[in-house]
Amino acid sequence: MKELNVKRNSFIVLFLTCLLLFLILRKDFKEVIEDLINTNYLLLFVAIIVYFISYICDALSYYFIVKQYQNDYTIPKALRLNILTHFFNGITPLASGGQPMQLYVLHKDKVKLSDASTCVIQFYMVYQIALMLVGAICLAYSIPLGFIESSPLAFYMYIIGFVINVAILFFLIFVSFNKKFNKAVVNFVINVLAKIRVVKDVSGTKAKWNDNCDGFYESGQLMKKNKKILLRCVLLQVIQVLLLFSIPYFVCLATGVKHNLTILSSVAISSFITICSCYFPIPGATGGIEYGFVSFFGRFIVSSIRVVLIIWRFITYILPVIIGGIVFNIREKN
Repeated sequence: MKELNVKRNSFIVLFLTCLLLFLILRKDFKEVIEDLINTNYLLLFVAIIVYFISYICDALSYYFIVKQYQNDYTIPKALRLNILTHFFNGITPLASGGQPMQLYVLHKDKVKLSDASTCVIQFYMVYQIALMLVGAICLAYSIPLGFIESSPLAFYMYIIGFVINVAILFFLIFVSFNKKFNKAVVNFVINVLAKIRVVKDVSGTKAKWNDNCDGFYESGQLMKKNKKILLRCVLLQVIQVLLLFSIPYFVCLATGVKHNLTILSSVAISSFITICSCYFPIPGATGGIEYGFVSFFGRFIVSSIRVVLIIWRFITYILPVIIGGIVFNIREKN
């Protein structure tokens, strides 16, 4: 990881956050500050605790996956891995930095590079399975209640995000269990790219990607063999997602704003926001997340939605980035 890129991306995140806060607060600054001052900090602490329990569930799923390859892997290592994953997801466009960081950290923790690659694939697949399960249930729950009518554009964004995520998940599952097809597709693509002179070292590129295909296949076979671990990790991720998506409800309780939100509707709406903004090409999906929050939650939060948005965003995004930045800098110094 290049230090310059980390600092540059962190600055971009800080700048975008400050710009967004300015746009949010410029009209109702005094009102928002008063709402923040009058917040019930005990209930706010409950919201933070809920977030950190979801964080632990996420880390435990990492722990059980890596434990298959390294018997002496520990929960503190999994917690640190999760913290750094959230940090690099938060400061890179499309959350593209998390997976390379996972490889880097696992390799530093003495996990073989081939095993680390397989772990990263499993992390992604387990999370996607959990997210799509929750997302599908939330969609079925929400349509009869008319949640989506308040923002048709945001709903279309959700459908596009859902279809893309499901397509990627099914593709990964398919290639993980069909090595011959996987290699045939890879070799075909490399040959096409070689003809248009995008790829120069054809044999080297094929060897590299065929190794990756073997990694996908090995990952699939291991998941097939260790079904109990797979189910345990999916369950942990489902719990993690449900807890994370319930946080707006607890923030509403803490701020005392007028609302008709329930935990179920909070989970459903948060799933919409997460899925429809996952391909917004700005670090932290800044802008897309906030638009989705106001569009979907605006129907349920009658007053002071801005203060709920600010606190929710701080707990679920800004705070993890701050903690991750501290952990990353301590790690690099050591």
